[in-house]
Order: sequence, then C-alpha cells, then structure tokens
Amino acid sequence: MYYSCEICGNQTYRGPKAFQQHFSEWRHAHGMRCLGIPNTIHFAHVTKIEDALALWQRIRTMKENERWRPELEEELADSSGNVVSRKTYEDLKRQGLL
Repeated sequence: MYYSCEICGNQTYRGPKAFQQHFSEWRHAHGMRCLGIPNTIHFAHVTKIEDALALWQRIRTMKENERWRPELEEELADSSGNVVSRKTYEDLKRQGLL
C-alpha cells in the first residue's frame, strides 16, 4: 500500500507506518513552512496543499473570532457599582447620566 503527500513534493511512502511517521519529518515540516502554515497536530493526515491552505484559513478565522476585543467586550463599573459595556458607559457618560 502506497501513500503520497503533495506537501512533500509528491513523495510516496510505503505502508501506513512510514506514512504516519513522515508528518514529523523534515520534508513535511519544510513543505508546511514554505506554505506559511505551522506543522501542528491540526494538520495530521492532510496531504493536499489545497486542503492544508483551506484548513489553515479556517483555523485562523476561528482564532480571530476567539480573540478578545476590548472595544466590544470590555466592561466598566459606574459609581453605583453597575457593570456595563464600554460603549454603554461612554453613551451614559456623554448623556450626563453618570
């Protein structure tokens, strides 16, 4: 049984054990680095360049959505101890209610 990896320059590996081991070898790591993708566990068994780029884009999008954004998520307390978002706090302050 032969397995090929497009990321490794269409290198062919004989048997599942050799194929599994190649993901941690220099050739695969170099191919991933050339694509600008980190060689992490997320990319195990990904052998097509197109699939790797699509997965990397999806992971980056998810990480971007998980990132803390202070302009949307920061909370402030007024003098009474009420906790509100920064936007609400600024609006109330601008209206003179705080």
